[in-house]
Amino acid sequence: MNPTVLIVDDDPALLEALPEALRLRMNELTVETCDSAPDALAKIAVEDYDAIVTDIKMPGVDGLALLDEIQQVRPETPTLLITGHGEHDLAIQALRRGAYDYIQKPIDREYFTASLSRAIEKRRLDRQIELQRLELERHAHVLEHVGDGVFVVDREGVVQFWNLAAEQITGLGHDEVVGKPAGELLGGWEEVSPSIPVAGAGRPKHQLARLLPFDVRDRELWLSLCGVEVADATVYSFQDRTDERVLDKLRDDFVATASHELRTPLAAIYGAAKTLRREDALDEEAVEHLMAIISSESERLAQVVDDILFASHLDSGRLQFASAPVDVRALVTDVVESVQLQVNSGVTIDVEAPPNGLPGVAVDPMKLRRVLLNLLENAIKYSPEGGPVVLRVTAGEKGCLRLQVHDEGLGIPRAEQERIFDKFYRADPQLARGVGGTGLGLYICRELVQRMGGQIEVESEPGMGSTFTVEFPAHVAAPV
Repeated sequence: MNPTVLIVDDDPALLEALPEALRLRMNELTVETCDSAPDALAKIAVEDYDAIVTDIKMPGVDGLALLDEIQQVRPETPTLLITGHGEHDLAIQALRRGAYDYIQKPIDREYFTASLSRAIEKRRLDRQIELQRLELERHAHVLEHVGDGVFVVDREGVVQFWNLAAEQITGLGHDEVVGKPAGELLGGWEEVSPSIPVAGAGRPKHQLARLLPFDVRDRELWLSLCGVEVADATVYSFQDRTDERVLDKLRDDFVATASHELRTPLAAIYGAAKTLRREDALDEEAVEHLMAIISSESERLAQVVDDILFASHLDSGRLQFASAPVDVRALVTDVVESVQLQVNSGVTIDVEAPPNGLPGVAVDPMKLRRVLLNLLENAIKYSPEGGPVVLRVTAGEKGCLRLQVHDEGLGIPRAEQERIFDKFYRADPQLARGVGGTGLGLYICRELVQRMGGQIEVESEPGMGSTFTVEFPAHVAAPV
């Protein structure tokens, strides 16, 4: 059956345009519309929609009031609210009152379609979970063998049953769980368990599973849980959604990072181009300046796109690696010269290397070049007040080749040092210190170094700068 969406808005033009835009982007989608909250409630009472979209401001009953009614009548239906410019506070209220998402005018059709698709998929999964829960009620004797994690907690909060799937998801064995309080096993249980939907004992049976975080053996697990009350206990069923949560976070980080990093150079290019097209004459110096802006910002755009594509190739496994003896001195000299030609920040790059005795290594020279470029550019970027950047090339322990990039810039708080190599992670996400970037440079460095058989680590103190160390095992070639 095709998914069905209800759009509620008092604007006839939007009611005509939005369904058509959705049909062009989403195959096999049924879209119904109405222009008032009362009409919407009448439809919702007889139709279980896969998602509802409503304007937040309408005459009579507005979108927030309609949301409250939907929460009463169809609490399981994802509701997206369309908000106007400057209605951020209303949007936050809507999210707190149970809205799935909000779409800001002017509507970004791609974002709207993606958000609606996720809402429809959520509804599909919720229905699937509901069917599974009903199945558990009818077939309690097969709980040990179902695919979902299942456990039973008695009135005192003690676990009395723990199936095989629960063991596999959490890593907690049956014998170490049964007979112990759930709060000792699932970190955060006492705080969040009251919010888990539980059917039975006069409670509605249509309540759906809720996604909640738990701390299990120093791991954060996101579990989608629902429960059923039986005689003297509660039977809980859950699925592991941790990977989905991570993917959602990566998606959000990517959208935020890419939109900022692309918007800034595009705005500069657009502004320069518009100025060049002005009818009043510009002198030669002004034209040259504007052309330089277009050139430099185009290069910045190309770098952003290149980072994203390169990271995609890394993740997909399509990237090929060569392995050959590398002339490290020549490579370092080439990289430093390349970076210095691009740098106008007043930061100097010093190279420290012994005259001879460096271990030979066999790696992909182009990939190693990219690692050094990324580390040097990162050091310069996080040295906004200038200062030296040092590239040291030495022999490490057990004859390995050690490359170190040191700066005296902003430094990295200890709590963030484990995360800086994660995809899209930036130590200054709000740009409070004026440092931008895609958040992919260090992620690419880590992946390249590890796939070439090396390792990378960082030492840093806030305000004292950072030192990134890369080590590769020595190749059989003679030292150079």
